[in-house]
Amino acid sequence: MKLNRTITQLGLTAALTALIAGCAQQQQGQYQKPAAAPAAAPMESKPQTSGRDYGPAYASYKENGMTYIKGSMAFPTGMREGSGLLIEKIVPAEVLAGQQFEYIYKVINLTDYPLENVVLQDQVSANFNEGDADPKATEITGGKATWQLGSLGGKETKMIHVKGSAKDVGTITTCGWASYTPQICGDIKVVKASIQLTKTEPTDVLVCDPIPVTLVVKNTGSSGLSGVKVTDTLPNGLMSDGKTSLTFDAGNLAPDQSKEFKFNAAATATGKYDNTAKATSDQNVSADAAASTTVHQPVLALSCKAREQQYMGRSFDVCFTLANTGDAPAATTTVSVPIPTGLNFATATAGGHVAGNSVVWDVGSLAVNAPQQLCATFTSANAGTFAFNGSAKGACAAPVSTSCETRVVGIAAILLEKADDPDPVAVGDTTTYTVKITNQGSADDNHVQVVVTIAPELVPVSAAEGSIDGQVVTFPVVPTLAPKAAVTYKIVAKGVKAGDGHTKFKLSSDVLTSPISAEESTTVY
Repeated sequence: MKLNRTITQLGLTAALTALIAGCAQQQQGQYQKPAAAPAAAPMESKPQTSGRDYGPAYASYKENGMTYIKGSMAFPTGMREGSGLLIEKIVPAEVLAGQQFEYIYKVINLTDYPLENVVLQDQVSANFNEGDADPKATEITGGKATWQLGSLGGKETKMIHVKGSAKDVGTITTCGWASYTPQICGDIKVVKASIQLTKTEPTDVLVCDPIPVTLVVKNTGSSGLSGVKVTDTLPNGLMSDGKTSLTFDAGNLAPDQSKEFKFNAAATATGKYDNTAKATSDQNVSADAAASTTVHQPVLALSCKAREQQYMGRSFDVCFTLANTGDAPAATTTVSVPIPTGLNFATATAGGHVAGNSVVWDVGSLAVNAPQQLCATFTSANAGTFAFNGSAKGACAAPVSTSCETRVVGIAAILLEKADDPDPVAVGDTTTYTVKITNQGSADDNHVQVVVTIAPELVPVSAAEGSIDGQVVTFPVVPTLAPKAAVTYKIVAKGVKAGDGHTKFKLSSDVLTSPISAEESTTVY
């Protein structure tokens, strides 16, 4: 067939218009062969169009020595500007009978949006022997092939290649049309409101330390949050600046945005405190966060032990026992004991030293249930009762004190001295006995008394301050004889018969557990 090589553009348009009319008749089962187009001048090699803005548009071009006719039509038909689908069809202008040839459909989405249920149909006249198609037709019935192309993306193009051959000399008419399901789509963004709250605080603190609390509220959803608030109601025993409940206004939070709030709480007593905070928003989402802190405290205990009595001039120890009965170490612990007036500090254990007028021990950190003994050694040259008032203090521990005392006493040492003058003594003459009692010790002696029994060879004549009863001279009791004090007594006796007389002296006092006895030998001639 050489028709398309000789017709003019007008003739080509008329011929293809006739072909389309024939396609329409063919679709209705009334196919008639189109009338021959009038002869025209040779067609130019450049593409030509019908010059119309709607309905079918045609052009021809040469490629590899063959002439092709290209037609295009928008659907819905005749609405080029408002159409969504454009079909372009390329067919050879002339083929040899019995020779396989190919024609092509281009199905083009003119919009930026998907078109659904796209269907292309192709009706071929009876002079066509069908061959392969790429892609294969979904259905072929009575010379009509149908391609269910489904969804066609925005600006997407799908191509269909149809192969076949002519049965005999004449004309093959192939007509194509398309349809799709128009749809209008709108995207509704679905977001989620979600909030997260975290709370951190130390697990263990001392009762004197603050409890730092950090609250972080975060928008973990995909929508913005408004009116975000964080409330922390403290348990009994915890306060923050005199308040038991705190509220923080986080305002608006964009997705993945967070805000941090900090405050310090203080405990009034030891124990474990469980605390839960809550975050809320205007979108009715909420979150809880809990944390626990155990509050500890060292508790000091101090006791004192000293000798009840000690003699003057001798050293003695005073010991303090320091313990921590709480549930946390007591840092920077010290013990201090003022040195009593009248005592001299000698030495101390465990690094004790004199600071000012006190003995001080720097214990450092005192562990729980690890008592320490701290001892100091003193001496005294004076008698008296001396009190040792010790005190201990440590970090976060209440100070404690204790007291004990030692009585320092002297030693009473009684000396009995006696003499007679003259010795020997003649019968009828007198001699004088002198008795001296001295407290040589360092303490008083009480109820000191001397009783003298004169030897039978003499008789007592007189005794100053003493009373004479036969041969016995009794001196009055000295209530107190101070250290280094002395009393002296004199007795005058007359010799009455010759012989070696032995006068006896007996001294008693509170210090002496038994009286002291002594004799003075006097010779009477």
